[in-house]
Amino acid sequence: MKKLINLLRGYVELEVSGAFPERLLNLCAQNRLQFWKLCWLDETSFTFRVTLQDRKRLEELADRSMCELREKSRRGAAVAAERIAAHRWGFLVGLAVCFAAVNFLSRFLLVIDVVGNETTPTAVILSQLQRVGVRPGAYGPSIPEKEAANAALLGLPELSYLAVNIYGTRAEVVVREAEKRPELLDEDTPADIVAEADGIIEDIQTEAGRAMFQDGDVVARGEVLITGEIDLKEPEGGTVDLGRLVVHASGTVTARTWRTLEETIPLAAAGKAYTGEERKGYGLKILWFDLDFFENSSILQGRYDKITRTEQLAPFGRPVPVWVTTTTLRPYNLEERSVDGEEAALRLEQVLSARLEKLMAAGHGEVLHTDLVTKEEDGLLTVTLLAECREEIGRTVKREGEVGRVPGASQGDEKE
Repeated sequence: MKKLINLLRGYVELEVSGAFPERLLNLCAQNRLQFWKLCWLDETSFTFRVTLQDRKRLEELADRSMCELREKSRRGAAVAAERIAAHRWGFLVGLAVCFAAVNFLSRFLLVIDVVGNETTPTAVILSQLQRVGVRPGAYGPSIPEKEAANAALLGLPELSYLAVNIYGTRAEVVVREAEKRPELLDEDTPADIVAEADGIIEDIQTEAGRAMFQDGDVVARGEVLITGEIDLKEPEGGTVDLGRLVVHASGTVTARTWRTLEETIPLAAAGKAYTGEERKGYGLKILWFDLDFFENSSILQGRYDKITRTEQLAPFGRPVPVWVTTTTLRPYNLEERSVDGEEAALRLEQVLSARLEKLMAAGHGEVLHTDLVTKEEDGLLTVTLLAECREEIGRTVKREGEVGRVPGASQGDEKE
């Protein structure tokens, strides 16, 4: 351990000669000057080692003891640093610049990790963070973490919590998604339950308001199924009109419906015929610098598909703020092509089935039976879907005014 310390501090090996060289050793001991590796050459000379910082002091003691000093060698880290400083100052400058650059660049954000999101896309969160200044290449110490998190959270209503934690070149964004609040029933605005489709009522349940139909009745779209106006009955023998009560109608109306959905497609259409030529261009983005290696070569005459793909480099599994963009150009010509009737009919059937499923999901219904009708006429293919369903057809329609009792006409008003 002591040898390692001496190497780090640096030392010099000296040869001492004189009539009485032992006097120098006595003076070193009296002044507590450390030396080691003492080796006698003869009666009037010897060699030993001292630290570089004691070299000047040793010369004063040698003059007092009338001895001569001759330096044989120098060793240690301090000696190497002196040599580099004397002959390779450029290396020291470069080393200092490197340390300064590392210290400065380590304060810029290189990676942003988002954790805690399940349904909200990471790209949406990163886009909102970029608007408030949290992005790769931003100067980390200048970002107020709490203020930036609050500003980003205002633009993300699907989140209930967002925190930004900066660790050197890495920013960790912790999010918590908000739970969907149940819709509250508006009881302060008058409303009716209106039929959204034609059908035969199978079951009508009233929670508030008055039912206008019974089970088995046929209703048309737009008719009021449950009204929000309730007539107040006068007591037997009474002559005063008590008026009516206006409420926010609520209830369920299940009916059997018949849906007719239709889609049309031309049997001849212009299609793409690729020429087989393909051109690629590359771009590089480092932090906020964009390097375009193809410049205007990504612009062609005529029709072509332009496909752009951007990938972030992640050496050793760790993403870095370097993105490589590949742009592929594929020229094509338009050609008139005939559409296969069976394939087109199958595609239209899938589109109609998706529309029907969407309607049933909105009305919490089910499909009882379906029929398909295909017709070709004037170069058009038409597919009609006939579906028998059972679904909830009641929809709430609000009206102007307020809920509550509306008094009827008084006896005096009737006489006038």
